[in-house]
Amino acid sequence: MFLDKYSALTIHQHQCSLLTSEGEILDLSIEQTIKKISKEPAVFVIHAPITYRKLHSPKHINPHEWFDILELAAFIYPTKSLGFTPQSIAKSLGIPCPTPVEADFLLIIIQHLAQLLQEKQLHFPSESLQAQGAALFYAQWKWAPLILDVLKITLPIPAKNLQPNDSLKIWRNLPKWQDTPPRPPPRQLPLERKETLQRLSNLLGPDAETRIGQIDFADISRAAFASRNHPECPNVVLAEAGTGTGKTLGYMAPATLWSEKNEGSVWINTYTKHLQRQIEDEFTRFYPDQEEKNKHVVVRKGRENYLCLLNLEEYLNTLPQQQYRNKIGLILLCRWAEESNDGDLFGGDLPNWFNDLFNERLLYQLAERRGECIHGACPHYQCCFVEHSIHKAQSADIVIANHALVMQHISWQANNDSAEQSSFPTRFIFDEAHHLLDATDSAYSVAFSMLETSELRRWLLGNEGNKTRSKGLKKRIHDVIVGDNKLENLLEAILQATHALPVLNWSSHFSTELDDRHIPNSNPTEYFFHLVYTQIKARSQKNASPIPMPEYYDQNECDLFPILPQLQEQASILSEYFLQILTPLTQFIQTLEHKLKADIDTLDKYTKDRIETTMSSLERRAINPLSVWVDILNLLDQPNENQQQQQTHVTFLKMDKVGTRILDIGIFHHWLDPTFPFMKTISNYAHGMILTSATLRDDSHHDTEATWQAAEKRIGTPHLPLAPIRASLACPFDYSKQARIYIINDINSHSISNLAHAYLNLFVASKGGALGLFTAIQRLKAVQQRIIQPLEEKNISLFAQHVDPMNNNSLIELFKSEPHSCLLGTDAMRDGINIPGDALRLVVFEKIPWPRPDILHRERRKYFYPENPNLYDEQLVRLRLRQAFGRLIRTQTDRGIFVILDRRTPTKMLSAFPPDVPIVRIALQDAITSIHEFYQDIS
Repeated sequence: MFLDKYSALTIHQHQCSLLTSEGEILDLSIEQTIKKISKEPAVFVIHAPITYRKLHSPKHINPHEWFDILELAAFIYPTKSLGFTPQSIAKSLGIPCPTPVEADFLLIIIQHLAQLLQEKQLHFPSESLQAQGAALFYAQWKWAPLILDVLKITLPIPAKNLQPNDSLKIWRNLPKWQDTPPRPPPRQLPLERKETLQRLSNLLGPDAETRIGQIDFADISRAAFASRNHPECPNVVLAEAGTGTGKTLGYMAPATLWSEKNEGSVWINTYTKHLQRQIEDEFTRFYPDQEEKNKHVVVRKGRENYLCLLNLEEYLNTLPQQQYRNKIGLILLCRWAEESNDGDLFGGDLPNWFNDLFNERLLYQLAERRGECIHGACPHYQCCFVEHSIHKAQSADIVIANHALVMQHISWQANNDSAEQSSFPTRFIFDEAHHLLDATDSAYSVAFSMLETSELRRWLLGNEGNKTRSKGLKKRIHDVIVGDNKLENLLEAILQATHALPVLNWSSHFSTELDDRHIPNSNPTEYFFHLVYTQIKARSQKNASPIPMPEYYDQNECDLFPILPQLQEQASILSEYFLQILTPLTQFIQTLEHKLKADIDTLDKYTKDRIETTMSSLERRAINPLSVWVDILNLLDQPNENQQQQQTHVTFLKMDKVGTRILDIGIFHHWLDPTFPFMKTISNYAHGMILTSATLRDDSHHDTEATWQAAEKRIGTPHLPLAPIRASLACPFDYSKQARIYIINDINSHSISNLAHAYLNLFVASKGGALGLFTAIQRLKAVQQRIIQPLEEKNISLFAQHVDPMNNNSLIELFKSEPHSCLLGTDAMRDGINIPGDALRLVVFEKIPWPRPDILHRERRKYFYPENPNLYDEQLVRLRLRQAFGRLIRTQTDRGIFVILDRRTPTKMLSAFPPDVPIVRIALQDAITSIHEFYQDIS
């Protein structure tokens, strides 16, 4: 029997339960377990990296030798995340779970999984399942003997059956998308209040609690679905809906009703992937049948998030040469891809822990992140996951996207023909709208840097003899233009001129140790950025403080003007080099366009698609950036006094480095108000928009007109011709009873030792269930090192972002699954997590999150508040504090304490919090006593 002579291990609250190979169950300490387990021939565990970390990562033990039950689950249920603990897996599988859980329970889980696999094959016989099981056996997967036994596989598989290698060519069985006619424009039927609230009631169900704020939100949202009365004048609702209002269902009700009545599409856009999936899950209320839901609701992301089948095929061709763990990971990914709903590798139905168990680079290498998609030329084009999502979105009622994607979509749409514009969505909902400034800044800023220019060279020239999988422009397009002398000559001119750009490994000979004896002057672009480095080095501010605080840092940036004379001279020279690339590129596209028109009757659809795709890619990936870079180089030629005029942009020099190694260096060009170009563009298409967040307004002025105006300025609605309808929805929580805020006034938060002492004692006082937030990664790591061992001695687990080798979703799930655990994190944990209940009952904030005082921030604060720039800083801080506090209370039964360890916290920052929550400045020991009393009923 497969389970004989094997041991099993579970660890809970730092107490280990070990089932030995002799069948004995032992309760051991961590130290005893380490000694005992090294003598066991094989061990069953759940999530080997976490288990290994809980054992303090002993060097003489190899966790890859263990039998991870999650890998077995990934073969049987490839699209389900069963959890990280025996309890969560038992709940997912419907198995009664004993209390306490001992190691022998893992054998019950394995037996149940084996039975489910047997039933799966019995009711849904699959040659692919058997062949992939055999492939895993040949790859020496530890679970393969069990798979072969359960599936009754005899090796070798008969020649008439599907063979192991062929079973991995999953693209043969994936569904193919079909072209559909453009969607007609939607009708303009209005939404009545009664039917909208009835839809909300249907979504909530008969037993749901009544939330007045949610009802008001659904009612006011109808205005965004009214008919537009003037061109480029969308109807806009600006709604602040506090935590617990239920804003997701509040806008789902009118969105689904409008789409149903008018046969139109509504795009719901978020800032984080986590919220995208959370919103998608909410639509199960309206479409309980998964297949029906897939027809009406589509999640859209950038193509870099999806599995690229061509990349997968190339990796499978090298499978015999791959390392052991990569082989297993690739085969299990093939299992997943066959059953995946959309092929989304990051935040989709691939279990969160997959990236923890295998090489973290594997998923990134299998996604299309090099910009080399050949679209119609790809042999897997018809079953491509990205193309599937694009085509499904064209006919879907609800598209759940992200801010970045919709900005790209709108930008590309501006260049499309009118027929395609007729099917473009007219209704948009922007959830997490407080992030619009950041999202638009990323979308509309320009980076003219070593990384960007070397990346363009790679995209045009390919691997240049290096051992990489990059394909240059010639390989991607040569078969289409072969025989056309003009196009071939232009292509050669482009590739020859491209050698003026930096090589891909420029960083190996470009460091902060450069001096006049080691100037990279053999390449005009590298020499230009050496001069940029020289100006930065001469003018940037150095860290003069020994204290490792984020406000004291090597600035590594400086203003563009006044410019070094040598840099100004080299800018003119480099501009000419770039024009030598840009000119033949432009002629190449024009010649392709002429070819397309002249031969339209003789070209097949495949070739037409190739030419159109090439033209679009060249415009986006080469023409556009080169044109902007030339404009920036020309900007350097302008007299300095011209730069003193009122500006809409800020341009500066910046360098990113680690030690003496430069990661990137360049000229960065940002809109001072990046919402301006976005709002001007989207108003051409949108008939209605909802902009909503729990933290739209800085309520320091107590709901005055100035407060709303400040919120609108950050969101960008003043750039729209029609003023938005404002709404503030009441939060249902009684913060006076549910929450406390303590500001610790007797520790020096500059001292890492004092900070660690405070975190340790606060976490112990709450018995876990605590989230520690930091403004700097270095300080997080320093505190984590000091408190992890003392917490473990108190049976409290500690997990940390940027320390533990797990992605954020895995860390959050693990934190939720262990009630007496703590989690340390930075911005991503402050803004993007939803943990209701006792799993999160304490939030400790390291210090007031002042914005980093860089050049971009310096110019923006003067732009938005020229008379009092400090207001800009204060508003950002208050909104960040509100976001952090919002993690604490998620339901009407939650209780929590929010602690700020910064004794310098200004009183005017406290208006960030709800007015009824008690706020006390208190000594650390008194806070610890109060926390003990507040949570005295937690065992």
